Amino acid sequence: MLDQQEMSRREDRATLHEDLDRALMVAFCRALETSPLMPMTVLSAMAEAFGSVYRQVADTHDKGECPCGWEPSRAEDIEHLESTFRKAAMSPAVQRLSTMKIAGSA
Repeated sequence: MLDQQEMSRREDRATLHEDLDRALMVAFCRALETSPLMPMTVLSAMAEAFGSVYRQVADTHDKGECPCGWEPSRAEDIEHLESTFRKAAMSPAVQRLSTMKIAGSA
């Protein structure tokens, strides 16, 4: 059985995932609405921006400017991110309870 702390971490991660998913979808849709770019061009630009964020955060940690203790391993980190991206992109769509339309009452 999961302890309270583990359940809280899972809930925090799920909330973070939903927040990031929503923010990225808004940015994607806004880019499509305000430019003549094709979806893959916008997605590629988003991937470049994500890579830039990784580089900036890793650089900050390489310089010891953050006290959290993370030590970037660029090759391993990028392999992990690629694997995570591939898994998420290839997985079947998941209907999230939080986004489902209410159909009735119980």
